[in-house]
Amino acid sequence: MRLLTFIFALVFTGAAVLSASAGILITASLFIADRAPQSTEFLEISLFVSGVFLVLGMLLAGIELQVFGIARLSEDRERDASLRTRVRRLLILLVIAGVALCGLLAVLTYAILARIDQGLAVFG
Repeated sequence: MRLLTFIFALVFTGAAVLSASAGILITASLFIADRAPQSTEFLEISLFVSGVFLVLGMLLAGIELQVFGIARLSEDRERDASLRTRVRRLLILLVIAGVALCGLLAVLTYAILARIDQGLAVFG
C-alpha cells in the first residue's frame, strides 16, 4: 500500500504542477513583445483561463494532501481491514484518473508552449 500511496502522490503532484504551469504560461504569453493581444477581451479571457488552471492546481494539491492523510491513517495496524481495502481501491481509481488528467494537462501545456514558441500569445 505504501507504493500505491507513493504513486498516487507522484501522479497528483505532477498534475498539480502541470496545471499551475499552464496557468503561468498563459499569463506569461501576454507579455510577448508586439504579439500580445490588444483587445481587453483577449486579456480577460487569458486571465480567466490562467485562473482556472491555477485553481485546478490548488484543488489537485488539496485532494492529494487529504487522500494521502487518509491513506496513512488506514495503514494503522489497528484499523479495520475493510477500510484498508476501500482506501486501496480509492487510490487505484484516483491514480487511473490522475494519469489521464496528467496526459491531458501535458498535451495542453505542450500546445501552450508551441503557441509561445511561434511568438504569439495563447489567446489573441
